[in-house]
Amino acid sequence: MPVQDIHAGREAFQRDLQAVLKEGTLADRGWLKPDGLTLLVPMLVENAAQGQVDLYLLRLMFDHYPKGPPSAQFINPLTMNYKFPDDVLWVPKCENAPDVHFHPNYNNCVQLICSSTTLEFYRVNHDVKPEHVWDPQRMNFLTTLAAIRRGLASPYYKGRWTP
Repeated sequence: MPVQDIHAGREAFQRDLQAVLKEGTLADRGWLKPDGLTLLVPMLVENAAQGQVDLYLLRLMFDHYPKGPPSAQFINPLTMNYKFPDDVLWVPKCENAPDVHFHPNYNNCVQLICSSTTLEFYRVNHDVKPEHVWDPQRMNFLTTLAAIRRGLASPYYKGRWTP
């Protein structure tokens, strides 16, 4: 488990964010940065079974970054928080994705985006193959977003969790 380092996290997040944005802006991507350690990422997901598009809001926090991956949690876009069981509908349901799963209440304790690219994965002492361990030399927060997006792809995405 990486050690929290707010100063290093803020610097690395700013550096990596600028590299990702290049000449673009947060608004170009639809992202929000409410403070120096947080990124809010809206995610639109096609729900083919219901013929609609579902909106989720992902919050990434960078207080253990870059030595560890960002913290990742789906939040209620109205309250900007997550409270179980009230907010489970703001967590996507996916099934059989090869490297990610979304738990609205893992072990009756926390929401968990079960991927080695999220900080919470390491906080719950999840087993991980050596090749999937977070490596700040070759990974950044885009690695986290890509893993989450893979779980939201068809055929894995099954809609929202229900209370």
